[in-house]
Amino acid sequence: MRTTCGLLLAGALLITGCAAEEPAGPPLDMRHTTRDLMAGMIDASADALWDAVGTIWDENGENHWEPETEEEWLAVTGAAMTLIESGNLLMLGNRPRDDDQWMVFSQEMIDAAAVALEAARAQDPEAIFDSGEVVYNACNNCHNIYWVGDEQRGRTIP
Repeated sequence: MRTTCGLLLAGALLITGCAAEEPAGPPLDMRHTTRDLMAGMIDASADALWDAVGTIWDENGENHWEPETEEEWLAVTGAAMTLIESGNLLMLGNRPRDDDQWMVFSQEMIDAAAVALEAARAQDPEAIFDSGEVVYNACNNCHNIYWVGDEQRGRTIP
């Protein structure tokens, strides 16, 4: 009898333990759409990264620029960090277009921005320039499929 009661109690605990829901995390304020994130954070951060290092030739000759001050390097670091965290934001709530390729592309943006962050922390202008291509390719791969509102580019997935 004791064995039966013990087994019943253990079974009941096992069943209720398996049925328990995961604890909820903090509430997230998801007021911004993917388009908002692109316009307000991602585009600006990518542009800051791409514009941080460069060379142009014009009628005055060669014109080269790169971050020189601590403040300029912090701006590049912040842009890379923003791109990393933006990739995370693209995977939250109702922002993902799907649970497959969208997640892969978001992670690719995170990984590409991590390369830029490492270059910024090392204050390596050449590595910043090279990381711009990695970030561009990650962005372009996603835009080729998920570009919204421009039927001339890629395909639009609802």
